[in-house]
Amino acid sequence: MITLKDIYKEDPTQRIIDEGSYWGAEQMLKSGVPIFYRNEKYPETLKGNLFVKEYPNGAKFLVKKDLTPDHRLLEEIIKQLN
Repeated sequence: MITLKDIYKEDPTQRIIDEGSYWGAEQMLKSGVPIFYRNEKYPETLKGNLFVKEYPNGAKFLVKKDLTPDHRLLEEIIKQLN
């Protein structure tokens, strides 16, 4: 299983990006906009097309995101996480 420590070792710039994006994510949630992210707590999200989707009310879902050949973004809820 790959961890954030592994990712940061391979690409130190990613840590800077992640830390800066935390602030941005907080602002999005405060504005009422859901956010998507990867989290070690859910290892299946660390690569590929699975992400955590968090709503401003705190609800979290594991979602699958796919880009179709005609450039539409499809999102499928896999399961609720909390």
